[in-house]
Amino acid sequence: MESKTPSIYLIYPSCFYYPDWMEKVEMKTSQLLLASFLTRYYPVEYADFEYAIGRPNSVIQIKRFERKVHDLFADCRHKILAISCWTSLSYQATLTISRIWREMYPERLIVVGGYHASARPDEFLTENNLIDYVICGEGELALKDIAAGFAASGRPAGTTVIKSPPVREDNFVGYNWDIVDRFMSEYFPNGPGNIYLYLSRGCPFGCSFCMEPLKDRKWRAYTPDSAFQELDTAIARFKPYGVAFADACFGMRPGWRKEFLRLLAASNPRAWIVIETRPEYIDDEDIELFAQFKTEIQFGVESCSPDMLLLMKKTRQPDKFLERFRNVSHKLSARGVLHRANLIFNHPGETRKTLDETFGFIDRELENKSSYLMWAAHSYMHFPGCELDSNKAYYEKTFGSRFLRPEWWKENDDQYYASMQFIPSADLGEENRGLWETMMAQRKENLKSALAPRAFRFAANKYFLDWKIDPRYEEV
Repeated sequence: MESKTPSIYLIYPSCFYYPDWMEKVEMKTSQLLLASFLTRYYPVEYADFEYAIGRPNSVIQIKRFERKVHDLFADCRHKILAISCWTSLSYQATLTISRIWREMYPERLIVVGGYHASARPDEFLTENNLIDYVICGEGELALKDIAAGFAASGRPAGTTVIKSPPVREDNFVGYNWDIVDRFMSEYFPNGPGNIYLYLSRGCPFGCSFCMEPLKDRKWRAYTPDSAFQELDTAIARFKPYGVAFADACFGMRPGWRKEFLRLLAASNPRAWIVIETRPEYIDDEDIELFAQFKTEIQFGVESCSPDMLLLMKKTRQPDKFLERFRNVSHKLSARGVLHRANLIFNHPGETRKTLDETFGFIDRELENKSSYLMWAAHSYMHFPGCELDSNKAYYEKTFGSRFLRPEWWKENDDQYYASMQFIPSADLGEENRGLWETMMAQRKENLKSALAPRAFRFAANKYFLDWKIDPRYEEV
């Protein structure tokens, strides 16, 4: 007799028209967290089609992708297909996989969630009700209830959009690594290079470019001891080179942060620890703890122009924010702690004046020799669901911004490239929108010479591989 408990096939669908040279996330631990929660109630299988099949970049490759999906779905026992459309880059793959599942199993369920589903739920409403449920927000509680309803009454009459309640601390579960045993042994027989861990959820900030506000903004975390145990278990089980905390807002509460960092420092982990945070969330005690283990601190500085920081809604006190970053950076360098400033250029509203302000700040910092501060820059990528996307008309009217490919995720072209195709302002028109890259390239030698020898070698090994031909690389 067939079980009345529906089993769930939880998959990452891969991406279409995404460059092969872009690195794959080695394991989607956000998807694993969802599976870990659901497996307490239902049988769950984790799958990653990016690894199992690949990233198709042409019509012919997509046809091959479809055939392989069909083969993977053949004789499938699962009653619910749950697709993690985590990013807009996966939108086309999500629809393609859904169509194949519906053709093969017309009475079974299809559920879609993730950032793109939260940002554009209407894009999953089709004439033939291809998708049964679209989940907005965190998926655990909604998907649990959907599975219970399907067991009782089957598919709904039409596509239903659900706003899922957030998961609170008392419902947090640990990572059930057994779920990914087969995946890890098949694709990473020698262990992964990196593991990304989520130790908290929620971010109280509302940065203009970020999709995180689509979810609940209340900060919630494992207890410090539980968070450390999750880290310790991952390192012991997989022996990764590095573990990166993927939290939207790591260590927001000082008491939580200090207790966790003390546990971390006392353990002297074998892996590199990568932490992304804000300068407001680091003090002198934290810096002393960071100095006791192998770590890289990443700061989402985004811009060094006060006007841009206000426009990005990064902070309401940009001068204070930048001064805080400067002071924290100097103290980290004094203790030999590697750290990185992440910058976003060409955000709508960027002008030559704001570029000059950012590079002026960088130039002043490059005067500090034996620094442990690395600079990482990227052009703004436009994703749906952020504040900026909702207010495109404001940027167009106020700054002369032009969004050249506003729905790039629907195009059959290089979507990574397409997401960056817009004019930031009338001042940085078509001929000047690459100005930031020129200005950064002009500082290449200064970016190198400002670094302490250990920081130079680290940057060359991880970020700037062409630096390895520099004689200084062998001198370290």
